[in-house]
Amino acid sequence: MIMKATMMAACVGVASMMGTMSAYAATDSTTFDVTISITPSCNISTLGNGAQTLAFGSHDSFQTQVAGTTNLVVTCTNGAAYQLGLNEGLHASTAADVNTRRMIGVSTAPDNTADFVPYQLYQDASYATIWGNTLDTDTKAATGTGTQDTHTVYGRVPSTNYTVGNYQDTITATVTF
Repeated sequence: MIMKATMMAACVGVASMMGTMSAYAATDSTTFDVTISITPSCNISTLGNGAQTLAFGSHDSFQTQVAGTTNLVVTCTNGAAYQLGLNEGLHASTAADVNTRRMIGVSTAPDNTADFVPYQLYQDASYATIWGNTLDTDTKAATGTGTQDTHTVYGRVPSTNYTVGNYQDTITATVTF
């Protein structure tokens, strides 16, 4: 009898497991979306450590059309449209006018701190397109690649016929996206 009861309990246990297994044999499913929104983003820098100077070098006072270059690096989200602008600098003869850029004298022997040397910045090596800061007018338009894009700034000093000494200006580069 004990054997019969044990056997019966075992059969009931197996039957209940079979019933449980068959309860999981049917399925139902649903779907859900997985999303992300990538927004445009840009970063502007210069190559190397810190800002690279656009250096025209040292010249006597009889030179014309002295040229120099520097590079700006822009990294924007792949496909993001952006515009790269350069302001008029700190010493333009007319405020907010990129056509009047000039460097101020910074030497004291001889004193040239009241003197200015005009210069211009361009988007192209042929010096045809002045690089300014007015959107859709004189900024440089581009589209991000998701990697670093290098933009060369071309500078030109029309004449070096000024007081001996060092001159400088500071330009702000802005990326708008």
